[in-house]
Order: sequence, then C-alpha cells, then structure tokens
Amino acid sequence: MIKWILQYRLLVIFALIGIVSYGYYAFKTIPVDTFPDPTPIQVNIYTEAPGYSAEEVEALITKRIETVMSGIKDVEKVRSISIPGLSYVALFFKDGTDIYFDRRLVMEKLPEAQSKLPEGIVPIMGPNSSGLGNVMIYALTTDNPNYSLTDLKAIQEWLIRPILKSIDGVEEIVQWGPEKAFLIKPYPEKLLKYSITLEDIFEAAEKNGGLAGGGYTKTPEGDLVIRAVASITDIDQIKEIPVKVQHGTVVKIKDVASVEEGEVPQRRGAFTLNGKEVQGNIVVKRVQVNTKELIKKLKKEIDRINREVLPEDIKIKILYDQSYLTDKALSTIEKALLEGIILVSLAMMIYLWNVRAAILVILSIPFTLLIAFGVMKNLGLTADLMSLGGLAIGLGLFADATVVVIENIFRHLSHNRERIKEKGFKLEVIKLSVQEITRPVFFAILIIMVVFLPIFSFESVEGKYFKPLALTIIVALGASLFVAYVFMPVLAYFGLKPGSEKSFVMDFIERIYLKLLKGAMKIGVALFIATVFLFGGSLYLLTKIGTEFTPELDEGAVLLEVFLDTNISREEAKRIANVIEERAKSFDVVTNTYSTVGRAEKGEVTDVSYIETWILLKPYKEWKSFKTRKEFEQALREKLKDLPVAGLVFTQPIAMRIEELLSGVRATIAVKVFGDDLKKINEIAMKVEEIAKKTEGSEDVETEIQSGRLQLQIIPKYDQLYRYGYSVERLLHLVGKFMAGVEVNEFREGLISFPVMVKIPDEVMDNIEKIKQLPLLRKDDGTLLRLQDVAEVKIVPGFSKIRHENGLRYALVQMNLEGRDLGSFIKELRKNIKEDIKLPEGYFIEFAGQFENQQRAMERLSIVVPIAILLIFILLYINYNSIRDSLLIMLNVPFATIGGILALYVSGFNLSVPAAIGFIAVFGIATLNGVVLVSYIRQMLDEGFDIEESINRATRLRLRPILITATAASLGLVPILFTYDIGSEIQKPIAVVVIGGIFTSTFLTLILLPIVYKFVWKITHRQT
Repeated sequence: MIKWILQYRLLVIFALIGIVSYGYYAFKTIPVDTFPDPTPIQVNIYTEAPGYSAEEVEALITKRIETVMSGIKDVEKVRSISIPGLSYVALFFKDGTDIYFDRRLVMEKLPEAQSKLPEGIVPIMGPNSSGLGNVMIYALTTDNPNYSLTDLKAIQEWLIRPILKSIDGVEEIVQWGPEKAFLIKPYPEKLLKYSITLEDIFEAAEKNGGLAGGGYTKTPEGDLVIRAVASITDIDQIKEIPVKVQHGTVVKIKDVASVEEGEVPQRRGAFTLNGKEVQGNIVVKRVQVNTKELIKKLKKEIDRINREVLPEDIKIKILYDQSYLTDKALSTIEKALLEGIILVSLAMMIYLWNVRAAILVILSIPFTLLIAFGVMKNLGLTADLMSLGGLAIGLGLFADATVVVIENIFRHLSHNRERIKEKGFKLEVIKLSVQEITRPVFFAILIIMVVFLPIFSFESVEGKYFKPLALTIIVALGASLFVAYVFMPVLAYFGLKPGSEKSFVMDFIERIYLKLLKGAMKIGVALFIATVFLFGGSLYLLTKIGTEFTPELDEGAVLLEVFLDTNISREEAKRIANVIEERAKSFDVVTNTYSTVGRAEKGEVTDVSYIETWILLKPYKEWKSFKTRKEFEQALREKLKDLPVAGLVFTQPIAMRIEELLSGVRATIAVKVFGDDLKKINEIAMKVEEIAKKTEGSEDVETEIQSGRLQLQIIPKYDQLYRYGYSVERLLHLVGKFMAGVEVNEFREGLISFPVMVKIPDEVMDNIEKIKQLPLLRKDDGTLLRLQDVAEVKIVPGFSKIRHENGLRYALVQMNLEGRDLGSFIKELRKNIKEDIKLPEGYFIEFAGQFENQQRAMERLSIVVPIAILLIFILLYINYNSIRDSLLIMLNVPFATIGGILALYVSGFNLSVPAAIGFIAVFGIATLNGVVLVSYIRQMLDEGFDIEESINRATRLRLRPILITATAASLGLVPILFTYDIGSEIQKPIAVVVIGGIFTSTFLTLILLPIVYKFVWKITHRQT
C-alpha cells in the first residue's frame, strides 16, 4: 500500500487538495446547533374540555385516551396531566423510531379515542417539537394608544403568523393575548322585565346574520352568482336584532343587553413585558430542524415585516432567541480548538526542533479536522457543543499517528543522509520507515477508538448528549490514521530533509529522564509497591468525591417559576408578575424581563396560578455586583420574600423544558409519590417536602399544589325540573353554553372574521347571588324560571391538577440542589424518607430528574467499560501474541486513573458522566503510550539486544513521541480548563481528568513500565 502511495504521489497530492477542499466546504456549511436535542421521541395529545373539573377531565377524558393509546407499537411510557378544562397526554416512544410514523399511528387512533369521549370533546395532536423547540420569543409592540391588545392579536393572527409559518422548519407559533370578539352582555333584571331567557338572546343573534348561496342564473346581463348577504359588519346591526315582540313593541338586543367590542372570554393566560401586558408569541421549531439556520431565516423575515408589512407605529420586538446561546457555546469551543492548535503546534516545534518536521505534524491537525467535518456532514451530525467538544478533547491525539510516522522517517533519513541523493533511496527509506511503525501505530489508534465504544451503549438523554462526542472522536482518529499513512509519507518526500535529531530541549529532558530511570531501577520493587498504595489511596479519594449527571450548562439567562394560590385570578397573577419584573430589573446585571402567566391558546398545561418570568442577563464580564449567577439568584430570592406566592423555583429556560419532557418535572430532582387516593398521596408528598427541606443542600423545595381548587357546582333540583317538563340535559346544556360564553354569529371585517358571543356580564359572574337569579327557562304560563329555581348553587373544594404515569396517579415534590453533589443528597434523602414515612400498601416512591439519568449512565458504564477493557486486551494479544506483554500494557490502565482522581478531587468537580468519559480517554492514551514503548522494546529484543540495552534504546528513542503524545493531549485541553465562557461547563470535567490522568500515566509509562517489563522478562526467561 505504502509503495503504491509513494509511486503515485502526485495523485495523492491532488487527492489531498480535493479532500481538504471538501472538508473546508463541509466546515462552512455543516448544520450548527447548541447541543444535541436530548428530549425523547414523543407525541402529545391535548383535549380542551371547558367547564370540566380536574377530576372529571381525568375520569372522562384522560383515562380513556391513555387506555386507547397505550397499546400503540413502541410506546414505552404514557404520562398525563388533567387540569380544569384541559387534558394532556404524552406518549413516549422507543429511541430510534421515526417520529412521523409515530405521529401517524397516534393519528389513526384519535378517532377511536374521540368515540369514547363525551360529545363535543375533540382530542388533537400537539406540535411536532421538542425541549429545544422554543427557538424565539417576540412581542408585538406599539406606542399608539389607538391599538388595543385585541387589535395587536388580530394583526399577529391574520397577518404575521401566516408569513412566519411559511418558513420551512416553523412548526407552530404559540400566541398570547386576547382575541377580539363582539360581546352581547344581557342584563338579568331586564331579561326578567321582558320575560326573556338567555336562550332567546342566543337564538335571535344566531338567526340574524350570515351568508347564503343561491347558485347561478342566466340573465341578459350575463351568468350571475346568486348570494344572500346578511353578514354582520357593524356593531349597530347586533344592537338592532329583534329578540321578541311584546304588546306590539319590538324588544331588541340593545333593550336587554349591552353590545361592545371586547375579548373572547375564559382566557387563561397573559404575556407581560417590563410590567405591562403585551401581545407575546413563541416560535416553535419542528424536530430535526437546524436551530441557527431557522433563526437566521426568522430574523430576516421579521426585519422585512417590520419594514414593509406592518404600520410604522407597530413593530415586532425579538425578546429571546436560541442563537445567542448557540453562538456563545460554539465560540467557546472554537476558541478552545484554535488555542489548542496553537499550543500543540508550539509543543511540536520545541520537541521536534526541526521546522520542516514540525510543520508537517502541525498540518496533520487541520487536515484531520477538515476530513472529520466532511465525514460528520455526510453522517448527518451537527456542529454543536458535544461534537465540537469531541474534537477539542481529542485534539492532541489527532497528531499522534503523524508524530510517530514523521519522527521515524526523519530519524531514518538523518541516519542515512550520505545516501539520500541516490536515485530511489529516499523513497525506499520512507517506505521502510512507515512499514516499521504501521502495525503498532494502527493498533494503538484502534485501541483509543475502542475505549470510546462504551459511550455508544448510553440510552436516553445521556446517549443523545454523548454519542455524537464519541462518534466525532472516532471519526477524527480514523481520519488521523488516513492522514498519517496516505498524505504524510508523500509530503515527507517533498518537504522533509535529513537533519540533526538533537535539540537542547530534548537533550536536557533526556538526561534528566535517564537519571530518573536509572535511579528508579534501583528501587523498582519499592516504587511498584508505592504506586499500588497510591492507587489504593486514589480509590479511597474517589469515595469522597460527589456524583452528578452533568455540570449545569449556563445559558446566560434565568427562568423563575412562580407558584401561586390555585384560586388566584388572572389580573392578580399579572400584578404579581409585574412586581417580579420590576424588582428583577432593579439589578444592574439584568437587561430585560418578561413573564408568561398561565397558558396561551395551546401548549402549556398550566393555569393562571403559574408564572414563568424570563430574566435576561448581561455578559458575565460586564458584571460588577455579583460574581456568579447563583449569587444573583439568591439576592433576587431575598427581594421577593414578601410576595404572596406558594413557591419560587430558579432554573434556566432550556434546562427546565428538557427536565420537564424527560421526567415530567421542572426541577433538577423530583420525588414522585404513587398511589390510588389523591388525598393520601398529597399528604405523603407534604411529609416528603418537610424531610427534603431539612436535608442539607436542598433548595426551592416545592410540593406541587394539586388540591384546594374551588369549584362552583350547579346541582339540578330534579323534582323541580321534571315538574316543569324539562330534562337534566337541557339544564346542563344551558349552563355549559352561557356560563363560559357562547359564539352565536360572526362579525366580518374584510377578510377577517371575529366571533359574536353571548356572555353573562362580569359583575354577575363575580356574584353568586346574581348567578342564582339568571333566567334560564320559561314556564308554560310564560313566566321565567331562574337558576336557583331548578338547581342548587354552591362552592365546593376540588383538585387543580392530577398527574398520571403509565396510568398510575402520583403527587410531586420537586427541588433544586445547591452546594452539594447529587449522589450523596439522594442517598441521604432516600434514607430519611424510608425512616420517617411508612407507606400504605400499594403506595411507593420514585426519584426522577437528573439522578435518574446519572444512575442509568453509571450502571451502563460499569458493565460496558470492563467489556471494552477486555476488547483492548484481545487487540493487544492479537498484536503481540503475548499474554505477558498485553497484561503489562494493561497495567497502565488502572494506574492512569490515579492522576485523574487526584485532579478531580483537588479541582472540586464531581464524578459525572463527562468525568467518566475523561477516564475513558485516559485509558486509551495510557494504552497508546504503552504500545509505543513495548513495541520498540520487543523490536530491540528481536534485533538481538539484551533486555538492559533494549529498554535503554527503546526509552531513549520513544521518549520524544511519548512526550509529544502526552503534551499534545494535555495542551489541547488547557484552553477549556481556563475558560469560563458559556458552554465550557460540560467539557471542564473531561479536561481535568484527562490532564491529571496523562500526568501520572506518562510518568508510569516512562518509569514504572520499563521496570516491571524488565522484572517480568527476567522471571519468564529464568523459568524457560
């Protein structure tokens, strides 16, 4: 192979140019995102049920939908929430299934589900989105007082929304704000005066407006379309509609009701910005759509809408978009990559001390990265925090193969410099030099690839996060082999000349090293025993290190969740939101604040008792008042202590959405209490909350309020109804229509239609005694029956929210963590709960949130890593055909963990999944260096040298490549270690472990491995 490559070297050069050019194209065009979307494959079903209590929604809607949907192929889990007026059912499918096929399966089942629901209740599928779906939030703003919120909502609904939804990748736009309506508000006393019922109003308004088509007719004027036009286009038309003729006088709607422009009643949410309600919107992206490209298109289109479509005094104001986080996170990694390349290049120059050789080695890094980008693009990977993080982590490793190849070529050329001008001799030297190290280098790189294979066993969120990282490293390592074996021999032929192998730096290092090795040989046994004890001590330290899933990714924003009394009104919730925004903006680190109260027209399963306040922050380098985001959160928490809230939870926008979709909660840790009795599971949850609050490290502990929702129940007086000849169904129908407000016609404004609705005035609905006086039915003699005549009206307590998981009810306690690791906290909390709470039969507690992810990942690693180590041993045995040499190299693996554990302990980082990946990388690097050294010792022995001389020659000749590998791998990670920018949090534990592990593994490879190899070799040869 190498002979052919050198023979057709010009073709290789052309291939290099072509491949690198494509790699550059891939680098510039590869899709960019913040990080891999970790949310599961799921389909959501929403069912509106106005007037239904949470208990009725659960029994009559949610449970029936769950039963129908749970049998769908590949459904692993079903979660649901039932609140007054709304059912939400989430179906979680196995990873790897096609989301579009899954949605089709659900759609096919929807008719069956609907057939089991009460009449008029229609389930619909939610948007095809994910936890990273809320890519942009914007508000429609104006300083012109002539525009009302309903006007702005109409502009958004009928003008802006269609334009933005036409952009490929936009799945939905969730819209906040009141929808314009024309309201007929009957006066109960006037209805009684004229003996008119609410149903009379309804029928009159319904029958006096609309359109009708009469087909076509042929006339002298031509073929005409026949139309009957009676559309309502003026508010006076509504007022003039006749309801009844009494004693020759026409009683019109204006005589018994007010008619006014207003909003569709029963709105359960609001969007506030800097203390004022505005028309707000959330752009939801479709799954598998590139975030950065979509936001770029959205911004371009919004700019055009502002310039060309909207009136001058109305503007779209972008409040938040994910591209900020994407840009910051990727710039962090790109900066680390660039700085790493510079540091590694400097190290190459110093170690090789030959400009030509160093340039060739340095060039191998960008060549490798560009080839990796080309492969990534074709594999469908995105350039994100994890995939680019993989390149940053492995940066120093990508030059390893080239270092050995170029160093060996340079050494052989220098030894044969007097014959180098002979025809064909240089080609022969390069060929033999490459062949000499092909097998050990190939196996060494292959072993590093193998050590990353356990990551592919990850499931769920950890799999989606870290598989791209492992795949990118493996792809780049493969590319580095290709560069080293195909391009570098040819470039060495054209660019490398014989020279001095000596450099004062390497001479100095070599002298120090040989003295250390010589001294170590004298105390070999003691040194080995000390290392074993050191390894044991590091394992003890490991038990003192905390555990967590991953370090928190800082998004540069705070999301404050506010839980209010379940019976609070929308206006009072808005007032509290305004106060929170005002107080948050009093801090100089805050740039903007806005809040969502309750829910919009679709999406969140919340009510007005829940507020999300978004607090956008200045870049950290501009902060003066606080050192960290946590300090700011604590200060704001103190400032909000006097507010009448049930609970405050501080989190971040994307983190909260992902937590909610993964575990059904909006916090780091959740305790779920399962059982049949709603009252009992809530009582147990309150006890869990008390225990959690007493457990060190807990913060924002909050039991979700599920009970205490007051209901106004209207219970039929059956005898009275039957006496007057009315059915219960008739009463229920009237109450269902008129209490919430009912659409009776439509108001036309050009191409836009607004509903005309009959709505009982607020001053009546706010007074139970007035509600009782509402005239609903008419007796045979023409007199009216009031509501209190045919029904009992009373207030009773009920439930505000009922949760299910796989059909089982559960209550929820959620909390965040501060100043303590996740693993020890959960262990203590679980112990305290077990000691203090005796669960009734059939009741049980589960922990969810990040702990669930961390436990699953660590359990999987505990199984798969030993298998990977066994694979490494098999590869080593295949390479050496020697159990002895394979085991000696494997000795590096446990000893390499010493530095990683020490570095983790000293730095204060917890043992997390990224840290575990760091240990995996260290295993590979330690094995690689062991392979390089042992292979050369064996070569020297095969050439007839004794063990002393073989070790002496091997350690001297392999010192430089081993040091280059260790230094390059470490220096490539140093920029990550010292950056505090957004996106560095997840990479830092990997960098800490790898740098610490390389330090001890390199020492042990260069000092302990020769000692042990010599000792074992002598024993085995003495026996033979």
